[in-house]
Amino acid sequence: MMKKRIYLRKMLFLLLASTISFAAYAQNPDFSGKWKLNESESKMAGEYSFAPLEITIEQAGNKMTTTRVNEFQGERRERTSSYNLDGTDSKNEGFQGSENISVATWNDEALKIVTEIEMQDGGELTITAVYSMKGEKLVINNAMEGGPMGDGDPETWVFDKQ
Repeated sequence: MMKKRIYLRKMLFLLLASTISFAAYAQNPDFSGKWKLNESESKMAGEYSFAPLEITIEQAGNKMTTTRVNEFQGERRERTSSYNLDGTDSKNEGFQGSENISVATWNDEALKIVTEIEMQDGGELTITAVYSMKGEKLVINNAMEGGPMGDGDPETWVFDKQ
């Protein structure tokens, strides 16, 4: 009887230890911080790149907020968007008061955000951004489909933490 209890305790301990280590392994990365675009390591679509110069990310629980700083015709512009990280719809203001709908899902330690944008001509633009960490760098793979100019060239943006 005593040996059986010791055996059960050992088995319970091993089961608990493996569950804890699996849970730690399965955690999603935290992209929080202020990031600056590393142009030399990024692959951009030339003069029509939509890569932000800077991006600030606040991530807590099932929410992520991004503030992107872009430059257009010599003018710096900021855009803030919030995303639910549980696969439910997120709504953000789009161009000229329109509404963008995004869905964020986790996959293989990467966060995929698919955003549907209704265009003024009745068409639709889909932007897929995949966030991941490569060492100490934030990498965002960005692709656009549809819209008035057709599909855009895929881009890979690499950011250094500030």
